[in-house]
Amino acid sequence: MRRRAFISTVPLISGAGFFPASSSSAENIGSRTVSVQQQEYFRKAPTITEPSREIPVIASPDVLVVGGGPAGVVAALAASRSGASTVLVERYNHLGGLWTGGLVLPLLSTHACDKDGNFRQVIHGIGGEIAGKLVSMGMSVHEVNPVIDPEAGKYVLEAMIKESGVTMLYHCWASNIIVESDIITAVILESKSGRVAIRPRVVIDCTGDGDIFHLAGEQYDFMKYNIGLVHRLGNVDRIDSSKPGYRKMDTGKETPIKSVNWVNMDGEKDQDGTDLFNLSRLQQQYRLAIWERSEKIRSTPGHEEVFLLDTASHLGVRMSRILQGRYTLTLRDSMTYTSFSDVIGIIGAWITVNYNGDRISPQKRPMWQIPYGSLLPKKTGNLLVAGRCFSFEKALVEDARIIGTCMVTGQGAGAAAGVAVRDNSTVQDIDIEKIQDVLKKQNVYFG
Repeated sequence: MRRRAFISTVPLISGAGFFPASSSSAENIGSRTVSVQQQEYFRKAPTITEPSREIPVIASPDVLVVGGGPAGVVAALAASRSGASTVLVERYNHLGGLWTGGLVLPLLSTHACDKDGNFRQVIHGIGGEIAGKLVSMGMSVHEVNPVIDPEAGKYVLEAMIKESGVTMLYHCWASNIIVESDIITAVILESKSGRVAIRPRVVIDCTGDGDIFHLAGEQYDFMKYNIGLVHRLGNVDRIDSSKPGYRKMDTGKETPIKSVNWVNMDGEKDQDGTDLFNLSRLQQQYRLAIWERSEKIRSTPGHEEVFLLDTASHLGVRMSRILQGRYTLTLRDSMTYTSFSDVIGIIGAWITVNYNGDRISPQKRPMWQIPYGSLLPKKTGNLLVAGRCFSFEKALVEDARIIGTCMVTGQGAGAAAGVAVRDNSTVQDIDIEKIQDVLKKQNVYFG
């Protein structure tokens, strides 16, 4: 048996204080990029030896999905609908990840250009079902790339998970795994009930940061990126532009609630989303800045009734680990209608890009296929990856990390997990046509 350790070094947070974690100095270690300062800190830190212990196994499902964001929810629903007993693990108190708890409210990207030049909806399947429910509730605005109400989103996802028969576990965090002969035999969770274990047949990594494939020893790239913190403002419909001294202030963009806007934040560039010291620093810095900015708006004539409604419960980590999978999707794939025999879904794009000397707007960008190979690690036989950490080149990051892409990859992974369980197969050896048959029955669009 090989046990992949979670942490073998524990820093003493004492008179030495925290080291500053935002240094841009870095070196490559394998395929990862690690802060030199962070590496040096942990190298010098004192260590402890954790005593061995017996850990209770609380469940042995067919499929374990780690992470309850858009990818994880859709993966769990797809696996359950394919007949697999499924457990979904989420560290916070709600579903939807950055879409809901992170207040990143637009569902990108629902539309794209087909080969005939028609701009059309490409999100179908479970993602389309979720979007449709929010429209019917009046909790979504805009047909293309709709913006939702986060509490309505949490409700819809919760109701769908409950109705599906998926076992839902909140307030727990996957901290370690046990691997035997390149098969994950157990996932260790930390919780208020103590340390517990789940023994699944298939694991789907929907953590966003690739925590499970990292622990499994899979190869990956690392990408530092902007980290921000989104917030919402209330009473934006009470702004009085006739007030003496009025000047227009940035109060964000509309949501389905007419008095509430959401306000995005680019945040600091080139930040490490897996560094606990850096995340803590940014969290504190942004919360203070948001309050002070909101007070500045309130002090501006005409904006006296505007107030800070809430700040996101999720810090806005946009990117970190990216799997080096069986296939790596490229920007060229997304721009040339590349066709894959192992396609598991279609998605669109939301930003303008420069490609082959031309500037291509989202309305002109092609729909693009996602192949099953981009969800597949190279060695672990019962692990699939969905969400923003699946396998793609960094040039595709803006379109690979969005909510719609997470949903499409989640459904593909969930359906594949169900087939692997049914056929008693590794995820690498499944007949792709069987996966595609399941996805077609679940109303997925292949183009």
